[in-house]
Amino acid sequence: MGIFPKFIYKVKTNEKLVALTFDDGPHPLFTTELLDLFKEKGIKATFFVTGSGIKKHQKIVIRMITEGHELGNHSYSHKNLIFKKKSTIRNEIKKTDVLLRGLGVKGDIHFRPPFGRILFVASSVLASLNKKVIMWNVPTKDFKENDPNVILKRIYKRIKPGSIMVLHDSGIERHGKKIDRKATINAVKVLIDELPKKGYKFRTVSELINN
Repeated sequence: MGIFPKFIYKVKTNEKLVALTFDDGPHPLFTTELLDLFKEKGIKATFFVTGSGIKKHQKIVIRMITEGHELGNHSYSHKNLIFKKKSTIRNEIKKTDVLLRGLGVKGDIHFRPPFGRILFVASSVLASLNKKVIMWNVPTKDFKENDPNVILKRIYKRIKPGSIMVLHDSGIERHGKKIDRKATINAVKVLIDELPKKGYKFRTVSELINN
């Protein structure tokens, strides 16, 4: 075991396989809308969920698992892990793993750091836990975008075989402003119709890695 975990931004493949990933959920409205869309189209995605979100919306997480989506660890409280103590970071990760295992998640539980930020201390903890850190090579910045066409333009510009796209199905309420992921939902509606026309197939992160 090394002092650094394995970081994955994309997967090397000649096949037109890509992974849709979502951070910060689950959310009672937006995650459910996505699950309905994916069920209709027979698509599997990867959701990096927070432990606090799991506790609030356990039924949604059970639905994700039942419908064959992959669940990843996005920490317990979605706090920036930079400059946190090892014990705090380990607790954030392990608490969320315990919740996911308790709901029936099998196999590896990959990790994505809150805000995509990680330094040496968190890296060493993740290495000790034998975690793969899943990043992305297709940033969408959907969390601050109201126009689905802008989100789609960013995806089309960078998408290629083995790509990992990052979107958000929830988020943090700031200054009393409610979370709104309608632009993300509308972009995904177009994406899951258009990418298959270009020959792409959707896979979970683990399916992409193990392809």
